[in-house]
Amino acid sequence: MPTFVYKAKDRQGVLHSGTIETGDTRSAASLLGKKGLVVISVSAKSKGQNFFSKIFSHVSFSELVIMTRQLATMIQAGLVLSEALDILESQQDNKRFKEVLGEVSRDVKSGMDLASALRKHPQVFPTLYSNLIKAGESSGKLDTVLIQMAENLEKEREFQSRIRGAMIYPIMILVMMVVVIAIMMFFVIPRLTSLYSQSNIDLPLPTKILITTSNIFLGYWWLMIIIFVISLIIFRRWVKTPVGKYSFDVFLLKIPVVGKIITGAALTNFTRTFGLLISAGIPILDSLNLVTEVMSNGVYKKALEQCAQGVERGLTFSAQLEQQSIFPKIIPQMYRVGEETGKVDEISFKMAEYFETEADHLVKNLTVIIEPVILVMLGIGVAFLVLSIILPIYKLTTSFS
Repeated sequence: MPTFVYKAKDRQGVLHSGTIETGDTRSAASLLGKKGLVVISVSAKSKGQNFFSKIFSHVSFSELVIMTRQLATMIQAGLVLSEALDILESQQDNKRFKEVLGEVSRDVKSGMDLASALRKHPQVFPTLYSNLIKAGESSGKLDTVLIQMAENLEKEREFQSRIRGAMIYPIMILVMMVVVIAIMMFFVIPRLTSLYSQSNIDLPLPTKILITTSNIFLGYWWLMIIIFVISLIIFRRWVKTPVGKYSFDVFLLKIPVVGKIITGAALTNFTRTFGLLISAGIPILDSLNLVTEVMSNGVYKKALEQCAQGVERGLTFSAQLEQQSIFPKIIPQMYRVGEETGKVDEISFKMAEYFETEADHLVKNLTVIIEPVILVMLGIGVAFLVLSIILPIYKLTTSFS
């Protein structure tokens, strides 16, 4: 049970301070009042965490997905919410998640609704998550909303894992290329340089370029690291600014193939989340505002903000989408059909499946395109190294003969 630190005065005006264990601050104030104390302040006692616990006390997206599916299954089976939360807490291996679920369970048992209990832990449960739970509780369809959330979260997890899996091969190749270049610059080329310096032959241009590059690496590696770190820090700070974030997202969308994959992922996230919110009974304007918050790409985020402003003025959602050139024409057309038939949520889910399939094909094509590009780059690099090393040796042998 949470511990609260309090300061209070009794009827004689004597100051009292200490700790009390209860569900929340209201319960703490109530208990102190029953003891004849006038509460001055009540605050949750902070729990000390060392450096390592702060780093490793993290709840992953996958753990949240699994918990949602388990909770949905138990609620659908007829278990009481508090019992389901207790079971989830007892089965949880992640200490941080176990602690959070325990606090949520205690809050629910003390009379708090589940959405409010989840909102106390925004680091674990996003705003969108707690809002969907609130909609399910308000409509009396918590089990249905939980099942839909579990299914959509699982689809999102699978989609993300496919994208990450497709990028493993090119990233490994690039890492190996960097390692090989570092070995050549720091170990191989310096030995060849000492060999060539003992001869009086005129070195070919590729060899001179290679030796100069190696000397720069050897003499100024520390400066290169400093420049890289400073550049990275400046870039990260720039990207965190609204202008920098938007400009970088625009640049990403213009990259061939990669931009289309980002577009597919953004549209999948938008349509799936929007459909889930609408199916939970949340009004279109509120759903738009919530979707806008979770959009990671600044370009689509800005476009949806403008759509929300139009809807707030009483205009239709499909008409606002038509004015945003960033969205494919099929999206406003499909949403117009959804508005006319009253099936906006179904239309959203169908479009989410369509864009997800398109993004999957693009990811597969990306790997097909990247492989020959990497092979060509490797071939050019190897050819340059061979020429740089072999040509001086050939000159040396011919001079001896």
